[in-house]
Amino acid sequence: MKLRSRLLAIVSAILGLALFVYVINQTGMAEIWERVRSLGAGFLLILVISSSRYLSRSAAWLRCMTPEERRIGFWTLWRVRLAGEAIGDLTFGPLVAEPLRLVALGDKLSLSSGVSSLAVENISYTLSSCLMVMAGAVALLASFGLRESLRAAMLGSLAVVAVVIVASVIVINRRWKLGSGVASMLNRVLVRNESKREMIEAKIYHLRELEDYVFDFYAKRPKDFFLLVLFHIAFHFAGVVEIYATLGLIGVDLTFATAFMLEAINRAINIAFIFVPALVGVDEAGTGLITETLGFGATAGVALAIIRKIRMFFWIGIGLVFLAAARKSI
Repeated sequence: MKLRSRLLAIVSAILGLALFVYVINQTGMAEIWERVRSLGAGFLLILVISSSRYLSRSAAWLRCMTPEERRIGFWTLWRVRLAGEAIGDLTFGPLVAEPLRLVALGDKLSLSSGVSSLAVENISYTLSSCLMVMAGAVALLASFGLRESLRAAMLGSLAVVAVVIVASVIVINRRWKLGSGVASMLNRVLVRNESKREMIEAKIYHLRELEDYVFDFYAKRPKDFFLLVLFHIAFHFAGVVEIYATLGLIGVDLTFATAFMLEAINRAINIAFIFVPALVGVDEAGTGLITETLGFGATAGVALAIIRKIRMFFWIGIGLVFLAAARKSI
Protein backbone atom coordinates (compact mmCIF):
# COMPACT_ATOMS: atom_id res chain seq x y z
CA MET A 1 0.00 0.00 0.00
CA LYS A 2 2.83 2.38 0.83
CA LEU A 3 4.51 1.61 -2.51
CA ARG A 4 1.25 2.30 -4.37
CA SER A 5 0.79 5.56 -2.47
CA ARG A 6 4.31 6.68 -3.36
CA LEU A 7 3.82 5.75 -7.00
CA LEU A 8 0.53 7.66 -7.10
CA ALA A 9 2.22 10.68 -5.50
CA ILE A 10 5.06 10.58 -8.04
CA VAL A 11 2.71 10.15 -11.03
CA SER A 12 0.41 12.93 -9.77
CA ALA A 13 3.36 15.26 -9.24
CA ILE A 14 4.77 14.56 -12.72
CA LEU A 15 1.41 15.09 -14.43
CA GLY A 16 0.81 18.23 -12.36
CA LEU A 17 4.21 19.66 -13.27
CA ALA A 18 3.62 18.86 -16.95
CA LEU A 19 0.27 20.65 -16.81
CA PHE A 20 1.88 23.56 -14.95
CA VAL A 21 4.55 23.98 -17.66
CA TYR A 22 1.92 23.73 -20.39
CA VAL A 23 -0.32 26.38 -18.80
CA ILE A 24 2.63 28.75 -18.23
CA ASN A 25 3.76 28.38 -21.85
CA GLN A 26 0.26 28.87 -23.21
CA THR A 27 -0.44 31.92 -21.05
CA GLY A 28 2.96 33.61 -21.34
CA MET A 29 5.57 33.69 -18.62
CA ALA A 30 6.45 37.37 -19.02
CA GLU A 31 2.87 38.55 -18.56
CA ILE A 32 2.28 36.24 -15.60
CA TRP A 33 5.49 37.37 -13.89
CA GLU A 34 4.54 41.02 -14.39
CA ARG A 35 1.24 40.35 -12.58
CA VAL A 36 2.92 38.47 -9.74
CA ARG A 37 5.65 41.10 -9.36
CA SER A 38 3.06 43.88 -9.15
CA LEU A 39 1.80 42.40 -5.88
CA GLY A 40 4.94 43.67 -4.12
CA ALA A 41 4.60 44.34 -0.40
CA GLY A 42 0.92 43.45 -0.71
CA PHE A 43 2.03 39.86 -0.24
CA LEU A 44 2.31 40.61 3.49
CA LEU A 45 -1.40 41.41 3.51
CA ILE A 46 -2.09 38.08 1.78
CA LEU A 47 -0.10 36.28 4.49
CA VAL A 48 -2.10 38.00 7.23
CA ILE A 49 -5.41 37.11 5.59
CA SER A 50 -4.36 33.50 4.96
CA SER A 51 -3.19 33.12 8.57
CA SER A 52 -6.77 33.67 9.73
CA ARG A 53 -7.79 30.52 7.88
CA TYR A 54 -5.46 28.33 9.94
CA LEU A 55 -6.61 30.11 13.08
CA SER A 56 -10.27 29.51 12.19
CA ARG A 57 -9.87 25.78 11.62
CA SER A 58 -7.77 25.39 14.78
CA ALA A 59 -10.54 27.08 16.77
CA ALA A 60 -13.08 24.83 15.05
CA TRP A 61 -11.10 21.73 16.05
CA LEU A 62 -10.93 22.96 19.65
CA ARG A 63 -14.74 23.29 19.82
CA CYS A 64 -15.08 19.67 18.65
CA MET A 65 -13.36 18.51 21.85
CA THR A 66 -14.96 18.11 25.25
CA PRO A 67 -14.35 20.91 27.81
CA GLU A 68 -11.79 18.73 29.61
CA GLU A 69 -9.85 18.03 26.41
CA ARG A 70 -9.68 21.73 25.53
CA ARG A 71 -7.03 22.17 28.18
CA ILE A 72 -4.60 21.18 25.45
CA GLY A 73 -4.76 24.82 24.34
CA PHE A 74 -5.52 26.66 21.13
CA TRP A 75 -1.93 27.40 20.12
CA THR A 76 -0.94 23.76 20.46
CA LEU A 77 -3.64 22.83 17.97
CA TRP A 78 -2.61 25.69 15.69
CA ARG A 79 0.99 24.44 15.57
CA VAL A 80 -0.16 20.85 15.03
CA ARG A 81 -2.53 21.94 12.24
CA LEU A 82 0.26 23.76 10.42
CA ALA A 83 2.58 20.78 10.86
CA GLY A 84 0.04 18.37 9.37
CA GLU A 85 -0.91 20.81 6.62
CA ALA A 86 2.73 21.14 5.54
CA ILE A 87 3.11 17.44 4.75
CA GLY A 88 -0.47 17.16 3.49
CA ASP A 89 0.04 19.94 0.94
CA LEU A 90 3.16 18.19 -0.34
CA THR A 91 1.51 14.77 -0.61
CA PHE A 92 -2.12 13.54 -0.42
CA GLY A 93 -3.76 16.30 1.59
CA PRO A 94 -5.96 15.12 4.51
CA LEU A 95 -5.10 11.46 3.87
CA VAL A 96 -1.64 12.23 5.22
CA ALA A 97 -2.25 15.44 7.16
CA GLU A 98 -4.84 14.12 9.61
CA PRO A 99 -2.86 11.09 10.91
CA LEU A 100 0.24 13.28 11.10
CA ARG A 101 -1.61 15.80 13.29
CA LEU A 102 -2.36 13.00 15.75
CA VAL A 103 1.29 11.96 15.74
CA ALA A 104 2.40 15.57 16.31
CA LEU A 105 0.09 15.81 19.31
CA GLY A 106 2.08 13.07 21.01
CA ASP A 107 0.78 12.35 24.52
CA LYS A 108 -0.92 15.75 24.87
CA LEU A 109 -4.24 14.14 23.92
CA SER A 110 -5.43 10.54 23.86
CA LEU A 111 -5.63 8.93 20.43
CA SER A 112 -9.38 8.29 20.69
CA SER A 113 -10.07 11.92 21.62
CA GLY A 114 -7.89 13.19 18.79
CA VAL A 115 -9.53 10.94 16.22
CA SER A 116 -13.07 11.77 17.41
CA SER A 117 -12.62 15.54 17.46
CA LEU A 118 -10.82 15.54 14.10
CA ALA A 119 -13.59 13.42 12.58
CA VAL A 120 -16.28 15.90 13.67
CA GLU A 121 -14.26 18.90 12.44
CA ASN A 122 -13.50 17.33 9.07
CA ILE A 123 -17.08 16.23 8.48
CA SER A 124 -18.32 19.73 9.23
CA TYR A 125 -15.61 21.31 7.10
CA THR A 126 -16.40 19.01 4.17
CA LEU A 127 -20.11 19.82 4.36
CA SER A 128 -19.41 23.55 4.60
CA SER A 129 -17.12 23.29 1.56
CA CYS A 130 -19.84 21.46 -0.34
CA LEU A 131 -22.31 24.23 0.50
CA MET A 132 -19.73 26.79 -0.62
CA VAL A 133 -19.27 24.99 -3.95
CA MET A 134 -23.04 24.78 -4.44
CA ALA A 135 -23.58 28.46 -3.73
CA GLY A 136 -20.73 29.49 -6.03
CA ALA A 137 -21.88 27.20 -8.86
CA VAL A 138 -25.45 28.52 -8.67
CA ALA A 139 -24.18 32.13 -8.68
CA LEU A 140 -21.90 31.39 -11.64
CA LEU A 141 -24.67 29.72 -13.64
CA ALA A 142 -27.06 32.58 -12.91
CA SER A 143 -24.63 35.40 -13.63
CA PHE A 144 -22.60 34.32 -16.65
CA GLY A 145 -23.28 32.71 -19.99
CA LEU A 146 -21.04 29.65 -19.77
CA ARG A 147 -20.04 27.32 -22.59
CA GLU A 148 -22.23 24.24 -22.87
CA SER A 149 -19.46 21.89 -21.70
CA LEU A 150 -18.66 24.06 -18.67
CA ARG A 151 -22.35 24.45 -17.84
CA ALA A 152 -22.81 20.66 -17.97
CA ALA A 153 -19.81 20.19 -15.66
CA MET A 154 -21.25 22.75 -13.22
CA LEU A 155 -24.66 21.07 -13.20
CA GLY A 156 -23.04 17.66 -12.69
CA SER A 157 -20.99 18.98 -9.78
CA LEU A 158 -24.10 20.54 -8.24
CA ALA A 159 -25.93 17.21 -8.42
CA VAL A 160 -23.05 15.30 -6.79
CA VAL A 161 -22.62 17.88 -4.02
CA ALA A 162 -26.36 17.97 -3.32
CA VAL A 163 -26.44 14.17 -2.96
CA VAL A 164 -23.45 14.23 -0.58
CA ILE A 165 -25.03 16.90 1.63
CA VAL A 166 -28.49 15.29 1.77
CA ALA A 167 -27.05 11.82 2.42
CA SER A 168 -24.78 13.14 5.20
CA VAL A 169 -27.64 14.95 6.94
CA ILE A 170 -29.85 11.84 6.80
CA VAL A 171 -27.09 9.55 8.12
CA ILE A 172 -26.27 11.88 11.04
CA ASN A 173 -29.91 12.62 11.86
CA ARG A 174 -30.91 8.94 11.89
CA ARG A 175 -27.66 7.77 13.50
CA TRP A 176 -26.98 5.18 10.84
CA LYS A 177 -23.71 3.45 11.67
CA LEU A 178 -22.82 2.66 8.07
CA GLY A 179 -19.06 2.43 8.59
CA SER A 180 -19.10 -0.06 11.44
CA GLY A 181 -22.06 -1.91 9.94
CA VAL A 182 -20.37 -2.53 6.60
CA ALA A 183 -17.05 -3.37 8.29
CA SER A 184 -18.73 -5.89 10.60
CA MET A 185 -20.56 -7.54 7.71
CA LEU A 186 -17.37 -7.84 5.65
CA ASN A 187 -15.54 -9.22 8.68
CA ARG A 188 -18.11 -11.99 9.10
CA VAL A 189 -18.21 -12.84 5.40
CA LEU A 190 -14.55 -12.59 4.39
CA VAL A 191 -12.53 -13.49 7.49
CA ARG A 192 -12.47 -17.20 8.30
CA ASN A 193 -9.92 -17.27 11.10
CA GLU A 194 -11.77 -16.87 14.39
CA SER A 195 -8.99 -15.13 16.34
CA LYS A 196 -8.35 -12.69 13.49
CA ARG A 197 -12.07 -12.00 13.24
CA GLU A 198 -12.25 -11.18 16.96
CA MET A 199 -9.25 -8.86 16.63
CA ILE A 200 -10.93 -6.99 13.75
CA GLU A 201 -14.20 -6.85 15.67
CA ALA A 202 -12.40 -5.12 18.54
CA LYS A 203 -11.29 -2.41 16.12
CA ILE A 204 -14.83 -2.14 14.74
CA TYR A 205 -16.01 -1.52 18.30
CA HIS A 206 -13.80 1.59 18.42
CA LEU A 207 -15.30 2.67 15.10
CA ARG A 208 -18.78 2.41 16.66
CA GLU A 209 -17.62 4.60 19.53
CA LEU A 210 -16.35 7.15 17.01
CA GLU A 211 -19.69 7.15 15.21
CA ASP A 212 -21.51 7.68 18.53
CA TYR A 213 -19.23 10.63 19.33
CA VAL A 214 -20.02 12.24 15.96
CA PHE A 215 -23.76 11.71 16.30
CA ASP A 216 -23.81 12.96 19.90
CA PHE A 217 -21.88 16.10 18.98
CA TYR A 218 -24.53 17.22 16.50
CA ALA A 219 -27.45 16.09 18.66
CA LYS A 220 -26.35 17.17 22.16
CA ARG A 221 -23.91 20.08 21.78
CA PRO A 222 -25.79 22.87 19.96
CA LYS A 223 -23.54 25.67 21.28
CA ASP A 224 -20.37 23.96 20.11
CA PHE A 225 -22.00 23.17 16.77
CA PHE A 226 -23.03 26.82 16.33
CA LEU A 227 -19.49 28.02 17.04
CA LEU A 228 -18.08 25.35 14.75
CA VAL A 229 -20.27 26.67 11.92
CA LEU A 230 -19.13 30.24 12.62
CA PHE A 231 -15.46 29.26 12.48
CA HIS A 232 -15.94 27.49 9.16
CA ILE A 233 -17.81 30.51 7.79
CA ALA A 234 -14.84 32.64 8.88
CA PHE A 235 -12.50 30.23 7.07
CA HIS A 236 -14.40 30.49 3.78
CA PHE A 237 -14.90 34.24 4.15
CA ALA A 238 -11.14 34.71 4.55
CA GLY A 239 -10.67 32.76 1.32
CA VAL A 240 -12.98 35.16 -0.52
CA VAL A 241 -11.18 38.18 0.99
CA GLU A 242 -7.82 36.73 -0.01
CA ILE A 243 -8.87 36.35 -3.65
CA TYR A 244 -10.48 39.81 -3.68
CA ALA A 245 -7.34 41.41 -2.22
CA THR A 246 -4.89 39.45 -4.40
CA LEU A 247 -6.61 40.21 -7.69
CA GLY A 248 -7.21 43.82 -6.67
CA LEU A 249 -3.51 44.28 -5.84
CA ILE A 250 -2.40 42.91 -9.22
CA GLY A 251 -4.71 45.24 -11.13
CA VAL A 252 -7.90 43.21 -11.67
CA ASP A 253 -11.14 45.11 -11.11
CA LEU A 254 -13.64 42.66 -9.63
CA THR A 255 -16.59 42.61 -7.25
CA PHE A 256 -16.72 40.77 -3.95
CA ALA A 257 -19.42 38.50 -5.43
CA THR A 258 -17.03 37.48 -8.21
CA ALA A 259 -14.33 36.75 -5.63
CA PHE A 260 -16.87 34.54 -3.84
CA MET A 261 -17.48 32.56 -7.04
CA LEU A 262 -13.74 32.15 -7.60
CA GLU A 263 -13.24 30.87 -4.05
CA ALA A 264 -16.10 28.41 -4.52
CA ILE A 265 -14.41 27.06 -7.67
CA ASN A 266 -11.13 26.88 -5.75
CA ARG A 267 -12.85 24.73 -3.10
CA ALA A 268 -14.11 22.44 -5.84
CA ILE A 269 -10.61 22.14 -7.33
CA ASN A 270 -9.22 21.34 -3.86
CA ILE A 271 -11.79 18.58 -3.36
CA ALA A 272 -11.53 17.07 -6.84
CA PHE A 273 -7.71 17.06 -7.01
CA ILE A 274 -6.86 16.46 -3.38
CA PHE A 275 -4.34 13.77 -4.38
CA VAL A 276 -2.19 16.18 -6.46
CA PRO A 277 0.72 17.53 -4.36
CA ALA A 278 0.33 21.31 -3.80
CA LEU A 279 -2.31 21.28 -6.56
CA VAL A 280 0.53 21.94 -9.00
CA GLY A 281 -0.81 22.52 -12.50
CA VAL A 282 -4.49 21.87 -11.78
CA ASP A 283 -4.90 25.08 -9.75
CA GLU A 284 -3.26 27.18 -12.47
CA ALA A 285 -5.26 25.51 -15.26
CA GLY A 286 -8.60 25.59 -13.42
CA THR A 287 -8.31 29.13 -12.08
CA GLY A 288 -7.04 30.41 -15.44
CA LEU A 289 -10.00 28.83 -17.20
CA ILE A 290 -12.50 30.41 -14.80
CA THR A 291 -10.99 33.91 -14.90
CA GLU A 292 -10.95 33.74 -18.69
CA THR A 293 -14.61 32.72 -18.65
CA LEU A 294 -15.41 35.62 -16.32
CA GLY A 295 -13.71 38.06 -18.66
CA PHE A 296 -10.52 38.80 -16.69
CA GLY A 297 -8.23 36.77 -18.91
CA ALA A 298 -6.35 33.55 -18.16
CA THR A 299 -3.24 35.46 -17.05
CA ALA A 300 -5.00 36.86 -13.98
CA GLY A 301 -6.10 33.38 -12.90
CA VAL A 302 -2.70 31.78 -13.42
CA ALA A 303 -1.03 34.65 -11.53
CA LEU A 304 -3.55 34.22 -8.68
CA ALA A 305 -2.77 30.49 -8.50
CA ILE A 306 0.99 31.12 -8.46
CA ILE A 307 0.68 33.74 -5.71
CA ARG A 308 -1.44 31.24 -3.80
CA LYS A 309 1.31 28.66 -4.32
CA ILE A 310 3.98 31.04 -2.94
CA ARG A 311 1.76 31.71 0.07
CA MET A 312 1.24 27.97 0.52
CA PHE A 313 4.98 27.26 0.56
CA PHE A 314 5.53 30.01 3.11
CA TRP A 315 3.14 28.26 5.51
CA ILE A 316 4.59 24.85 4.58
CA GLY A 317 7.96 26.16 5.79
CA ILE A 318 6.43 27.28 9.10
CA GLY A 319 4.63 23.95 9.44
CA LEU A 320 7.81 21.94 8.85
CA VAL A 321 9.53 23.88 11.64
CA PHE A 322 6.65 23.03 14.00
CA LEU A 323 6.74 19.39 12.85
CA ALA A 324 10.47 19.13 13.58
CA ALA A 325 9.92 20.64 17.03
CA ALA A 326 7.05 18.21 17.71
CA ARG A 327 9.17 15.19 16.73
CA LYS A 328 11.92 16.28 19.11
CA SER A 329 9.47 16.53 22.01
CA ILE A 330 7.89 13.11 21.40
